[in-house]
Amino acid sequence: MSDFRSFFVNPNNIDNNHFFLDEIESHHIINVLRLKLYDNIYLINGEGVAYKANIEKISKDKVSGTITEEFPGFGEPLCEINLAVGLIKPSRMQWAIEKSTECGVANIFPIEMDRSIKRSFNIKRYKSIIKSSAKQCARSMIPNIYEPQSLLNWLADQINIPIIVCLQNSKNILELKNSLPKECDKISLIIGPEGGFTNSEILMLKKYNSLFISLGNRRLRTESAVVSAVSIISQLLTGE
Repeated sequence: MSDFRSFFVNPNNIDNNHFFLDEIESHHIINVLRLKLYDNIYLINGEGVAYKANIEKISKDKVSGTITEEFPGFGEPLCEINLAVGLIKPSRMQWAIEKSTECGVANIFPIEMDRSIKRSFNIKRYKSIIKSSAKQCARSMIPNIYEPQSLLNWLADQINIPIIVCLQNSKNILELKNSLPKECDKISLIIGPEGGFTNSEILMLKKYNSLFISLGNRRLRTESAVVSAVSIISQLLTGE
């Protein structure tokens, strides 16, 4: 699908292979891209399915048509990667969220840590960025993002999920594959804020049998570590 240009379709707006798009997506098709009747487009439902479709009706503010092909799991990694990241400055947090979406994470959990920067958290804006990023990079799933929570609360929800912690001077990340179960379909990755984890946070993570890995000898910014870690882990576990 080299010509993949996707538009979001609410799953509730699909019925027996017929679809219609909301006003925002329809506006983009009609007034920005100026597509015509019977043009082919691709749709994503945000839940892991992409579709090839044909435009059959264009009105003032609504586009509708017929789905001709379905692609379950299109653009999604085989192993679900859930990202927890210590809160950082909003501009850098935005960049981390955008790029982690492009790299294939399934869920994003902002974490309040001892060294986190306490700022307002505009989840509505972040959701919009995630949606745009998912469409831009040809994913069929739109990742979830959650309100900030404590490290302890996040850990309590990670039972039976391997936890990978990025920490300098730990085992090289390239050795990670040998430390995970052979049939690994879900992992959780956590990256600290600027300044890293405190000793008490490291002890807390160790209690949950976390795997500690290093991204190399250089100290990376949080948002850079996010992209590096997610990309390498995705390649190691799924070959993507």
